[in-house]
Amino acid sequence: MINKKIVTIFICITLNTPSIFFSLKAYEEYESLDRVIAVVEKSVVTKNELETAINIIIDQFKVANKKIPSNDILIKEVLERLIEKKLITQYAESIGIKIENQYLDSVIGNIAKKNDLTVEQLRIQIQSEGGNFNQFKEGISYELLLNQVKEREITSKINVSDFEIESMLKKTSSSSPPEYKISHILLKKGNNYEIGGEKLNKILNQLKTEKFSNVAIINSQGPMASKGGVLGWKKIDELPQLFSEAITKMNIGEVSKPLMSGNGIHIIKLDDAKNSDKKNNRIFSEQFNINQIVIKTNEINNEDAIKKKMENIKNQMIEGLEFSEAAAKFSEGPASLLEGAIGWVDKSAMLPEYKVAVESSVLGKVSGPFNTEVGWVLLLVNEQRNKDITDDKKKLSARIEILQRKTKIKYDDWYDALKAQVHIEILINE
Repeated sequence: MINKKIVTIFICITLNTPSIFFSLKAYEEYESLDRVIAVVEKSVVTKNELETAINIIIDQFKVANKKIPSNDILIKEVLERLIEKKLITQYAESIGIKIENQYLDSVIGNIAKKNDLTVEQLRIQIQSEGGNFNQFKEGISYELLLNQVKEREITSKINVSDFEIESMLKKTSSSSPPEYKISHILLKKGNNYEIGGEKLNKILNQLKTEKFSNVAIINSQGPMASKGGVLGWKKIDELPQLFSEAITKMNIGEVSKPLMSGNGIHIIKLDDAKNSDKKNNRIFSEQFNINQIVIKTNEINNEDAIKKKMENIKNQMIEGLEFSEAAAKFSEGPASLLEGAIGWVDKSAMLPEYKVAVESSVLGKVSGPFNTEVGWVLLLVNEQRNKDITDDKKKLSARIEILQRKTKIKYDDWYDALKAQVHIEILINE
């Protein structure tokens, strides 16, 4: 554990330097050997660490085409970040938090996958942009470490009420009205287009087999015809009443029936929607209602023995033994206490081998045995459903946002308290 000491900060100021932080140019007169810039409890910040971190920040400002702050400001901010990193790393070690290499590699792999890259391709891309892959990994490792410290010391102790969640959802809903992305075909009067007419029916049939944009380019006389009729994103009050009444009844991807107005016939397509409850904008979860019997391998039971035992249990159930009775008698772990009934399980939450086993099972029939991450299992998949979890997702997102906001506020106070308990020396231009 970090010792509790009064903060001691030694700041050496040169007569010509108004700031308490040094200018990097001052170091040009010093020997090339690395020097200690700050002592942070059991660790130090060196000149090379500071210069490297500052150069990274400068490169980021250049890439973002933003004005680079003055040396004094850069040095002050970057040094504070390095001190924070040293403190958090030491504190994490003192309470037993460590980022294992296997976990770090899996996170890096997921980052690469989300960018449609392999890890090697990600490394090459970072280096081609002037970055350092090892520094990138180190940065990810520290962020994971910091998040775990925050979770253990702060976030896990924060309560978020249902009232807070509902208030945020109402505020978000009122501040973000629904928007609709629309495409449009206009068939002007005087061109022999009429409801039920052959000319209009030909276009309606084309829309069943061809892209809306292609049909619009060829047939529409609207202002955006050359661009496939795309009107872009519109709020409901920005649309003519004729369009808004139709849009509210349509699903994403749907093409309206012909709409009559004073200047002709309109056909619209709802390309997308946001901040709305449109059917295609809803989130569904594939779930399975599962009963299971689990037996794990150990020094006494090898895989062959377990498989034979499982087949025997399965045969007993075929002959009339109830699954619940078999689970209570033979299953290991929590499933035995629940008589095998584990209820509805989200497919996305299943481990890979277990998911394959569930998908291979026949509804209403005992299936297996399967060798999975949780052990050898016999499964009885009772039902399958696609559950609308849109509201649950919205509530979860709101809860996470509230937690993050509260954590940030409490973290600043928590870090200041931690900093006040440790020994820090800042050694500048001494």
